[in-house]
Amino acid sequence: MPYISRDSNGHISAVFRDTHASASEFIPLNAPELVSFIGAPANTELFHSLDSDLIRVIEDVIDALIRKNLLLLTDLPAEAQTKILARRNLRQSLPQSTSILSPNDGLI
Repeated sequence: MPYISRDSNGHISAVFRDTHASASEFIPLNAPELVSFIGAPANTELFHSLDSDLIRVIEDVIDALIRKNLLLLTDLPAEAQTKILARRNLRQSLPQSTSILSPNDGLI
C-alpha cells in the first residue's frame, strides 16, 4: 500500500512507496481518493461487474462440488454457509435464475 501525506485541507498532497517523515498514513491502492490523485481511470463499474460475475462462478463451482459429493456445505465456515444460503435463496426467487455450469436443481 502507498503512504500518503495530506495538505491542510485533508487532501492527498504526495504519495510514497515507503513510509516517509511526512507520510506515515497508508491507504489501499484502490482508494478512490488515491485513484483520483494519480489520475488513473476509475473503472469501478467494470470491477463491480467482474466481481459479480466471479461471485456467480464461485457459487456455481461450489454447487457442482456439492452435487458431486466432493464438498459438504457444512465443510465451510458458518459465515460462508449463511452467505451461500442467503444468495441461493435470493437467486432462486429471481426470474430466470440459471446456473452457468448446470441447471440449479435446488440441492443442498
